[in-house]
Amino acid sequence: MLHGSNARHRAAGPRPQASRDGLWVAGVMLAGLILRLWLATRNAGITMDSPTYVRMAEELLGGVRDPEAYVHLGYPALIALASRALPGRELPGRAVSLLMGLAVIALTYALARTRLSARWSSLAAGLVALHPLIAVYSGVIMSETTFQALTYGALFLVERRQSARGGALAGIAYWVRPEALGLAAGTALFGRAGRRGTLLFLLAFVIATLPYLAYLRWERGSWVLSPKTALVRPPPASRAEIEFHLPSTGAVSAPPQTPAGLARWDVPALEAHYLPNLRRHALNLVDAWPWPLIALSVVGVACRHRALLAPLLILPGLPLVDVIFDPRFVLVMLPALAIFAAEGGAWLSAHGRGLLPGAAGGRALPAATTLIATAGLAWCWMGPNLVEALVFDDGPMPQMRAAGAWLQANGRAGATVMDRKAYVPFFAGMRHAQIPDNDYDTIVEWARRSGADYLVVEEYVMRSLRPQLARLVLDPQFRARESRLRLLYSWRESVDSGVAIFEVVRDSVPGPPPRAGSAPVRVGEPR
Repeated sequence: MLHGSNARHRAAGPRPQASRDGLWVAGVMLAGLILRLWLATRNAGITMDSPTYVRMAEELLGGVRDPEAYVHLGYPALIALASRALPGRELPGRAVSLLMGLAVIALTYALARTRLSARWSSLAAGLVALHPLIAVYSGVIMSETTFQALTYGALFLVERRQSARGGALAGIAYWVRPEALGLAAGTALFGRAGRRGTLLFLLAFVIATLPYLAYLRWERGSWVLSPKTALVRPPPASRAEIEFHLPSTGAVSAPPQTPAGLARWDVPALEAHYLPNLRRHALNLVDAWPWPLIALSVVGVACRHRALLAPLLILPGLPLVDVIFDPRFVLVMLPALAIFAAEGGAWLSAHGRGLLPGAAGGRALPAATTLIATAGLAWCWMGPNLVEALVFDDGPMPQMRAAGAWLQANGRAGATVMDRKAYVPFFAGMRHAQIPDNDYDTIVEWARRSGADYLVVEEYVMRSLRPQLARLVLDPQFRARESRLRLLYSWRESVDSGVAIFEVVRDSVPGPPPRAGSAPVRVGEPR
């Protein structure tokens, strides 16, 4: 009888613990959800890359290949799947990011829970749930949180000794971003799965990536590892160097596309610019993960030499790829650093009690390390992180959305819109072509020769990136003499909010005027 009672007690024992774990993670995820929804209401959820993801999703649904796409297929495929259930061009992508962002919080907790208590695991998950950059990217049409969720899902499986499943999920992560190659190598190196487990992981990774490599072979016409063919890019001396110039201006040509040519092109750049590029990416990491959190994470790294070290290889790998110096490229490291920070706090609390003996010391040390982590999180909400989270939009999105809606209603279906930014063409549902950074006449003639139907000039873009278009927008007499462009729409509500749309007039008989629509043509000179 006593034996049976003990057996029942043991059987019931894990339930209260599981219930407490569920409450901890549910509370953290609820806080993360509220923050993400609040930030999502403050922005349009669109970046310069977002229209590409949406266009690729639409092409997938239509069975069209896009050999000019420069991003991986995985995230657009998820958008295409979500669009089967959700309306519009924007909601499916934002919903995928939100769902994956919540999954990252849960996976952070689960990974931490393999070694830490529920409270310390909740600290790690809380650092992810309430981090401003991770939170804001959980509500925009970008692939960051999807890649994070797949990466940490793979790491969780590896930590649970499920090497084959972990390798397969890491291979699926490669469908989303090419950084999965480095993460797979790091996981195989640090995973401690033994020779058999490592071989299973790598085999499953290769098998999972093969369908995508075959797709790229079909789409590109040759075997490539990524749509991005350029590797090392030297840091530009000025903003003008990263702008699109027509070749007639003497701009540097694109790097060779063959593997041998790429090697000849990138090795000198690697030798000259790897360390400066690494420093700039490291500074972005310090901005995203301030020194109090770095200190705790360093202690945690010393405690854990396992697969969770793999995401940290992203930092030395970033200078090898053609990416700008943007904090979003270090985001995949942050959940691992959060777990390391929680483990560092737990270790300090457990091993520092000799300095503060007694019950008071046992309570003070966990409180002190938690306070350090909280201070680090508060530090995250300062400086560039705060600006990025609260002022995420690149430009006056309501005005650009209104201009796009007007053009969609009144312009020609299937038209091409030349614009420095991709937003008005996206909102209009039309193709986007880049405005080159050449002299005024070259821009206009290029618009006519390249087949552009409309030219869009935003005031904030004109002031900072295309000042050569200022006379077209600001000088009515100059505009009256310009027979190659015809003003259709102009609207300005406040400083740097103006948007103007011009029709491109061909050498031959001009095309028909825009269709009459219910939306008025709002013409007003920018003040």
